[in-house]
Amino acid sequence: MRIEQLQYIVEIASTGSFSIAAEKLHVSQPNISQSVAALEQEVGVQLFHRTRGGTVPTEAGEAVIAKARHILAKLHELKATANEHTEVLRGKLVIGAISGICTSFLPRTLSAFAIRHPYVELEILEEHSGGIEEKLLENRLDLGLMGITGEYANKHLRAERFLSCEIMACVGVQTPLAARKSISFADILHYPLVGVSGHMKELLLSYGTPKQLFHSKGTEAAKYVTAEGVAISFSMDISLRNDPHVAMGKIVPIPIEEKPSVHLYWAHDRKGMSAASEAFLSEFLMQVEKYKRMARFE
Repeated sequence: MRIEQLQYIVEIASTGSFSIAAEKLHVSQPNISQSVAALEQEVGVQLFHRTRGGTVPTEAGEAVIAKARHILAKLHELKATANEHTEVLRGKLVIGAISGICTSFLPRTLSAFAIRHPYVELEILEEHSGGIEEKLLENRLDLGLMGITGEYANKHLRAERFLSCEIMACVGVQTPLAARKSISFADILHYPLVGVSGHMKELLLSYGTPKQLFHSKGTEAAKYVTAEGVAISFSMDISLRNDPHVAMGKIVPIPIEEKPSVHLYWAHDRKGMSAASEAFLSEFLMQVEKYKRMARFE
């Protein structure tokens, strides 16, 4: 079993295609097909099957690919640890991240990274995923942390999914909705909404016309309006764990019956990453793994 085989199966799972995965990893399709076949023979299970909609993992494949993602994340961590002992990292990193990541994994990542690499200047830009992709393509970001509703592929960027999150409806504690165990999209449409993303708006339009109070790029204004009971807002479950409005009992998260979700990706230019970028990504993925371990025991 080789590291590149793990990279191959993760990329195939992310793109849903052997040919696209081969193109993104700059290897030939016969090479990647033979490598995956050899891995399947070694582990004794079929990892993928082809459908009209593309290549999808088998049940066993899902489990193997999840382990492969974990191993590759640990490899990033290993490289970062080695770098710490061979060089002092310097320079500036510009990271683009969606709001849900800014309020969940980033604070601890920034704290740990600053201690280990005090000579690296960090700039964090809170942006929506479309803006992050645009800035990556314009070489204005070293690393992007995005939320995508489906599989993501861009031939100019290397991107990898690291987590999937559930989107929750958030209501003020004093509203009648706060007592609900769940809520449907049809019910949500009866109330004013605030800070609705393009993806959520598309989902809601299948059930009717949303009553959007106002749109805001930032999340804080939407949270204050939600806490006052004026409107419903939406947040990823990961961003609600340490949310002060939730902790103080001013906002109540409610599961949505249709279970909308978003996939989180890290992405960077295909030309490669600097040592500082590698170290930051490794620290970030370490925090994600800690979150996953904690979530399993809750």
